Amino acid sequence: MRPTDSWSLASLWIKSNPVLINCIAAQYIAHMGCNSQDLESEALLVAYQTLSSLRQSEKDLSNMGRYFRVVFRSHCIQMTMGINVVDGIDPEKINFTHGGDRLHQELDQHVIDTALSSLTTRQRQIAKWILNQPSPVNTDLIGEHFGISTRGVRRLINDAITRIENGHRNVCQTIGAVS
Repeated sequence: MRPTDSWSLASLWIKSNPVLINCIAAQYIAHMGCNSQDLESEALLVAYQTLSSLRQSEKDLSNMGRYFRVVFRSHCIQMTMGINVVDGIDPEKINFTHGGDRLHQELDQHVIDTALSSLTTRQRQIAKWILNQPSPVNTDLIGEHFGISTRGVRRLINDAITRIENGHRNVCQTIGAVS
């Protein structure tokens, strides 16, 4: 199959599956900073990559939907990276360079303590350890240090972020008893 045929097939596949594309991107679109045309273009790129990968590994093209869902979801998540961080940053509290010298302003410890107060003891312990590291750490290193799986670390961090975003409000909705 020629590359032009792959592009045509990917384009046709995208035009045939707009609901799938929108469903996958729905929870991320508000943070992706793109419009529907950009989303369709990103989906086209992922569809082409997926088709090329299936063809290279000599897999059946009927697997396109399954592989596309995984790759496109990952792509959408990558496109959102940093949005929540950028939203809440005070420009006065950022590392910046002045005349070649790197200047560092300390983070407000009160803000950090307030955010960490909504976490469980274990989440707080791990968050403080992460914050005290001299360089960024990945989930493998955190898991090794605390003796938990990488998946467990991801779940713990995700739950901690949810707690911080929701403050002291109850994350779960209370359901009244039926009489």
